[in-house]
Amino acid sequence: MMSMPQQQQPLEEAPTEHDAVNYRFIEKKVPEVAYCMACRSQFSESLPNDVIQHYMNQRHEPCCRCLYCNGPMYRYRDSRDIVRFYHDCHRSRRMLDGA
Repeated sequence: MMSMPQQQQPLEEAPTEHDAVNYRFIEKKVPEVAYCMACRSQFSESLPNDVIQHYMNQRHEPCCRCLYCNGPMYRYRDSRDIVRFYHDCHRSRRMLDGA
């Protein structure tokens, strides 16, 4: 006589942090501060768009030019005092950034 396999009842799982937005992504972070080496001012660097916004809001003297599109490049120091460069070929070709 062949026995029918028993159907297992699915175990109800307790809610986890993955069931909603993870608290790590919604908690507020202390804004990081960067230092622009062209205009010698500080700006927020919490989001990538903050850097773009800084260079878009006022004209800056570029430190050098991009090897690919000859667009302006700018230097700034991040919150860890590391020199970073800002440039976006797409934005530069469309003349969305100054210089």
